[in-house]
Amino acid sequence: MVLLFSIYGNMGAQDVQFTAKAKQSVLAGEKFQLIFSVNEEGEDFRLPPLSDFTVLMGPSVMTSSSTQIINGKVSRNRQYTYTYILKGDKVGKYTINPAQITIKGKKYTSNKINIEVIKNDGSLQKQQQQSSDANFSNDDLFIRVINNKKSIYQGEPLVLTTKIYTRIDLDNVSDIKHPDFRNFIVQDLSDASNIEWSYEYVNNKQYRVGTFEQKVLYAQKTGVQNISPTEIEFLIKQRVRRRSANIFDEFFDNNYRIVKKRVKSKPIQITVKPYPAGRPRDFSGAVGQLNMKVLTSANKVKVNDGITIKVVISGTGNHKLMSSPTFNFPTDFDVFDPTPKNNFKNTVAGMKGTKTFEYLIIPRFPGKFTIDPLNFSYFDYKSKSFKTISSQPIVIEVEKSGEGEEYTGGTYSPSVVNREDVKFVGKDIRFIKTGNPNLKPKGTFLFGSMLFYLGYIIPVLIFMIVFVLYRKRMHENENLHLVKNKKANKMAQKRLKKSSAFLKAKDHEAFYDEVLKALYTYLSDKLYLPVSELNKDKVSMLIEERGVESEVKDELISILDTCEFARFSPESGASEEMDKLYKRALSNISKLDNQIKK
Repeated sequence: MVLLFSIYGNMGAQDVQFTAKAKQSVLAGEKFQLIFSVNEEGEDFRLPPLSDFTVLMGPSVMTSSSTQIINGKVSRNRQYTYTYILKGDKVGKYTINPAQITIKGKKYTSNKINIEVIKNDGSLQKQQQQSSDANFSNDDLFIRVINNKKSIYQGEPLVLTTKIYTRIDLDNVSDIKHPDFRNFIVQDLSDASNIEWSYEYVNNKQYRVGTFEQKVLYAQKTGVQNISPTEIEFLIKQRVRRRSANIFDEFFDNNYRIVKKRVKSKPIQITVKPYPAGRPRDFSGAVGQLNMKVLTSANKVKVNDGITIKVVISGTGNHKLMSSPTFNFPTDFDVFDPTPKNNFKNTVAGMKGTKTFEYLIIPRFPGKFTIDPLNFSYFDYKSKSFKTISSQPIVIEVEKSGEGEEYTGGTYSPSVVNREDVKFVGKDIRFIKTGNPNLKPKGTFLFGSMLFYLGYIIPVLIFMIVFVLYRKRMHENENLHLVKNKKANKMAQKRLKKSSAFLKAKDHEAFYDEVLKALYTYLSDKLYLPVSELNKDKVSMLIEERGVESEVKDELISILDTCEFARFSPESGASEEMDKLYKRALSNISKLDNQIKK
């Protein structure tokens, strides 16, 4: 059943979120914070028993608020925190049970926390003291990039976690060299702005361990993919001792030097598996665990009234990479390109939330129309199978607009025809011809003359020429691929003009997305292939077979790479770069149009 749009009264309300947070591991005798956070004001806060720890201070209660205005929509958030300072003296693994709070008469519980208290053998502090005075070895500082899976399907999320292992005091990071992640789409989960440190033993040595960053990768190509090492250059503050006869110089010795150390992780190899057999025809690259809803703004309208149909894809998957589903709309409707809207967040399981496609359709004739059910296919990598969701058919009743128009078998005719009266002005009788007549002798009439015969021959010739051209035009129109081929350049130019509007508005993501659509749509029309079957390798091979020069081909692949990377890279978006890319795309399409052989 098709759902209608509705306005909910609780849209401004937010769900209560009550969470507990602390370090996963601490040294014996080390102080650490236990923080409870809630986004609504509550009462009767109850702390769980903390018999395994010593409570040094707390609770310290703080309140913070923030206001955001996005597209005219105002949202206000409040955060209440209860902070305790604890100390663990006994080595072992402990669990802090959930706390409890009452909000508007309803009780809420937080999550439980697992904390490991590690033996403090003093080696870490000793090594930190030594490394501040002298050189240190490679074992004292290294990084690891940990992949949560070794084998994935195309479009399945892969999580890379970069961890720092150190036995020395770090001052800062001066340089980072990331892998190029070729053949992957990358989304950031966290960065080094807020590293949380814990402790681990590696080869019987104690290390401070911090998660430097996390990324989610989506493979775009099957086969064995190699991810090059990550390199980080650290700045280490090292103390320089000096000899002095003054006892106070020894006591207030603040001479330091900054030492740089570059460390590198090991390369990673990932196997990207192709999809299994049974791929549906309407599969457009959606991967994950997904659901679909189809909603329409109205089922009963008048001629020329707009109708909005929304397709909402929800769940966890690769939302940003999904193509718009294809409806089979009746030919009696004007249909506009769908507008996508994203509302999701990146998680270790993939993009979680919704992606909405809005279709605007306008009926041009009255009647009762049925829009066929929409089929949405996706690949569920957990069950290793394709799944298809189908909506119900949409029935739309279109009435006459009531503006003096009648429906007459596919055409409009005015119900009232305005006619002007014919009137004589000045005289009731008018002469057929006045002035001197041009008389000709008998036998010189037009009949039988050359002009008489030409008057018959020329119209026949014109009719034959028009008929031949019309038949040729009809033949070409029957060949849909040929029509698309001829209009490919025009449609690409139209889409690029749309991207220029995003360029002026500095909407970076929409700009790169529209340029990418323009190029792939153009190539689809030129190469007689649907967009869903195109990728960079296939495009490169096909246009080379059509006689495109290698420089033009390389320029096209470079533009596609730039767009795919820039859509998901927060560092891209300079107006000058976007303007240059726009001009490159225009030039490349023009060259392709001249070189691709029909």
